[in-house]
Amino acid sequence: MRFDPQAPATGPMPTYEDRGDAGYHRSLGSLQIQMIAIGGAIGVGLFLGVGARLAAAGPALILAYLVVGVVVYLMMRALGEMVVYRPTTGAWVSYAREFVSDRLAFMTGWIHVTLAAVAGVAEIAALAVYVQFWWPELPGWIPSLVAALAIVGCNLLSVRWFGAIETTASSVKVIAILLFLAAGIVLVVAGDVFHAPTTASVSHLWANGGFAPNGLLPLLVVLGGVVFSFSAIETVGVSAGEAADPERSMPRAINSVVLRIGLFYIGSLIALSVLLPTDQYSGDESPFVTALASLHIPGIAGIMNFVVLTAAISGVNATLYSSVRVLRNLAAHGQAPRVTVRVSSRGVPAGALLSVLGVYLLGIVLIYALGASAAFEVILSACAVFILFGWISILVSHLGYRRAVAAGRAHAVHFRLPGAPVTTWVALAFLVGVALYVMFDQANPHWYYSLIAGVVILVATNVGYELSRRHVQRHGLPELTGHRR
Repeated sequence: MRFDPQAPATGPMPTYEDRGDAGYHRSLGSLQIQMIAIGGAIGVGLFLGVGARLAAAGPALILAYLVVGVVVYLMMRALGEMVVYRPTTGAWVSYAREFVSDRLAFMTGWIHVTLAAVAGVAEIAALAVYVQFWWPELPGWIPSLVAALAIVGCNLLSVRWFGAIETTASSVKVIAILLFLAAGIVLVVAGDVFHAPTTASVSHLWANGGFAPNGLLPLLVVLGGVVFSFSAIETVGVSAGEAADPERSMPRAINSVVLRIGLFYIGSLIALSVLLPTDQYSGDESPFVTALASLHIPGIAGIMNFVVLTAAISGVNATLYSSVRVLRNLAAHGQAPRVTVRVSSRGVPAGALLSVLGVYLLGIVLIYALGASAAFEVILSACAVFILFGWISILVSHLGYRRAVAAGRAHAVHFRLPGAPVTTWVALAFLVGVALYVMFDQANPHWYYSLIAGVVILVATNVGYELSRRHVQRHGLPELTGHRR
């Protein structure tokens, strides 16, 4: 059904209220929400992680991004349908609680908090790699520590200031990608049409061993990295609880974000593939820096490195935003330490924010021990399965929501996932298959990180749920601070 921003949702407003929404201020505009989602999803996965995967899979990597992009679109439309039904800062955690079970909500929430915290460390590690482009002798933990403290400081401001900062930072990388795409087109036309002395050529897509120089198997091997590239796109669902007009802004944000991210990723992959043979890229530096450095234009590689540095800051900023709000939602239901339930007078979950900072500091110790590049690859290997579990829970909750609508326990909305529930099941089956492959892919030298992470998730979240349930039975739910505005 085509989205009509003037059409109200059908049926009465939902009666379910999430106590985790107390204390927040509705002050995010539509543009800010879109840029928060873009800021979270276009970051280290594109600007750093793509390099090693291009070298492994060749131009055929484009196919992997297309397939995962379609599944991500279905997942986001499923999330968007529930967001329009009931906007909340708890997002998919709150929907799991309402439509499936309290246990799934606990598991989903802690999976996301862990994922966001660990992914934030990966972004910080990548940030250190970018800084070492200028100062290669500088220990990676130093820029990582400075960035972590600065980003947490930004998040301690009001959500309005956070939205403004994220919009600015995200705009920098969006403009840079558009300019990069334009430069790629100009160079290809100059070389292939006017025979100018440039290495750029469309023939790179099929030359140097062909479109898939190492066969199709590497496409399966790099699926974990492809999934990681789209991580945090679901952050837009969390921002609905602080949106000024969520019923109008959220559908627009979800549709536009998915389309723009698809354009940026696929467009960037094509541009990188035609500017240089893909075997010249690596995971040691941003592929954008590698491509631009080949042009031998003084200073251009440094400028691009600054852009990707800004992208990493934006990415970890958006990821931190979602993780602290999900953590606070868990705390409001007695499923996280009580210190994380506190919301400041500015509508910021300060207790949860400082708790996640503690995880970042532990990550910086890892960067100090392993080095920035090695720490990034280790963290990425463990992250993919966390991302998949979170997306799977969104689709499971969507199936529960559709059952509730059919039973008359929830109302339908005008913004729906096309083809559901069939498309929901298709996306769910794909994600489950990828999760199993990632956990048992012995071709990946770090495959067991994902398997260990999966086992730890299942055991720890189930044990944690039982402990929290018994604690609530004995001591009741925590007292909430602040009020909804």
